[in-house]
Amino acid sequence: MKNSNPLGCSDAEWQVRCDLAAAFQLCYYFGFCDLVWTHLSARVPGERDVFLLNPSGCLFDEVTASNLTKVDIDGNSLDGQQVNPAAFTIHSAVYRADDRYHCTVHLHGQHGGAISALKEGLQPVHNFYFAIGDVSYHDYEGFAFRDDEGKRLIENLGNNKAMILRNHGTLTVGETIAAAFIRAYYIEKLSEIQIAAMSSGREIILIDEKICQEDNDAIKRFGEPGAIEWPALLRLLSRQGIDAHLN
Repeated sequence: MKNSNPLGCSDAEWQVRCDLAAAFQLCYYFGFCDLVWTHLSARVPGERDVFLLNPSGCLFDEVTASNLTKVDIDGNSLDGQQVNPAAFTIHSAVYRADDRYHCTVHLHGQHGGAISALKEGLQPVHNFYFAIGDVSYHDYEGFAFRDDEGKRLIENLGNNKAMILRNHGTLTVGETIAAAFIRAYYIEKLSEIQIAAMSSGREIILIDEKICQEDNDAIKRFGEPGAIEWPALLRLLSRQGIDAHLN
């Protein structure tokens, strides 16, 4: 599959565009979508206050490297495309707050959404729990149209890289697109397992708190996830004949 770069942007930006578009295609493949209403973003290399966002009104499988919209930190579209105001509020808050983060994934997955309505939130019912890391929680405040919510969202995220948005969905961040996507994948899969276990009506065994701490400490020593998984996921897209992310 040819990496064409019809925009004539820098090689670094084009690579980020291809990876971000691939993340949209993967979300569609795994069924993590909500029509046109959730969003993924990535910071543009070398432009601290500029990021890429899915074009308004596009299904995830319609997102390509070249149709991603370019937005500055003040909410201005740099290519004339419409900017989703809720998407801007959430994603700009992350990029304003921490230079480490280069990707943000916000999803309304079925199982993550179910967990977001449970008071106890995510529980250590499976070792996928440790693929996510510590999880934060942010209470629902209505549609994310108010700029001041971004500050509270970041305060609640703290130093964690995954968050349950109560009665809403999930949010993950990462130093790479791969890292943010892998966290989003496992938060949705763990949610699915937890909901399935709860639906059985049988007593649930939670992983011992001491083991949780030990495994959390161990997984942190490996650094950001995605280096091993991302090439395999790109090969998956290739095998399925999905190459829109390269256009």
